[in-house]
Amino acid sequence: MGHILITIQFSSTEVIVQSAKVKIHSLVTMSGKASVGKCLHTDFAFLESFAVPAHYCIVKEIIPMVWKAPTSPWLKVNTDGSVIDGHAAYGRYAICSIAFVCNIGAASVFHSEVLAFILAMEHAANHGWRNVWLESDSSSAILIFSNPSLVPLLLRNRWHNTHSLGIQIIASHIFREGNCCADRLANMGHDIQGSVWISTLPTELHLNFFRDRVGLPNYRFP
Repeated sequence: MGHILITIQFSSTEVIVQSAKVKIHSLVTMSGKASVGKCLHTDFAFLESFAVPAHYCIVKEIIPMVWKAPTSPWLKVNTDGSVIDGHAAYGRYAICSIAFVCNIGAASVFHSEVLAFILAMEHAANHGWRNVWLESDSSSAILIFSNPSLVPLLLRNRWHNTHSLGIQIIASHIFREGNCCADRLANMGHDIQGSVWISTLPTELHLNFFRDRVGLPNYRFP
C-alpha cells in the first residue's frame, strides 16, 4: 500500500500507553483510507486490524508476455538497445541460438535499435535468409518501417541499401518482459569492445532461452 509517515505530538510529558495506541490506530486508519496504493492479499489481516479497506491489483492489469516462435519460412530476430552513461550497446538473438552483441560507443538508444535492424537484415542477406521477422521492445524504432524519414541521418544510406537485398520483412513490437534474451545481450554489450558473434549460448541466457523455447510467460506488472 505504500509507506505512511505519521508524526504525533502529545500535550503532556506523561503519555498513557493505551491512549497513545488509540491515537496511533485512528491516525493510521484515517491515512490508510486516503491511500490509493495497491496491496497484496497477505496484507489483508494487518489492514483489517486498522479498519483500512484493501485495494488489490486487478488481475487483468498483470499481463502475461510470451515470446512467440515463428513458423516456416520465417526466421525471427529479437533486438534490443541499451545506453549507460551515454554509451550505447545492442544485442540480437534468434531462437536458433545465433546471438550478436556490439558496443557502439556514444549514441542514443534509438540509433542502436535502428542499427541492430540494419545489421540483422545484412546478416540475413549474407546467409540467404529471405524471410526475416524483426522484433523489438522499442515501439519508436519499429516506426521506421512505416516512416523511413525517422531513420537517423548517419544510417540512412545503409538503411535504403537494405531494400535492395531482396528480403521480406515483418516488424513487430514486444514488451521488454517478452524480450529478455535480447535485453540481457544488450547489457552484456557494455562489457565488450567492438562486436562479438556468440555461437554458444551464454550462461546468463539459459533460463530465458529455455522459457522462450517452451512457451513459458513472463509477466508485465502495472
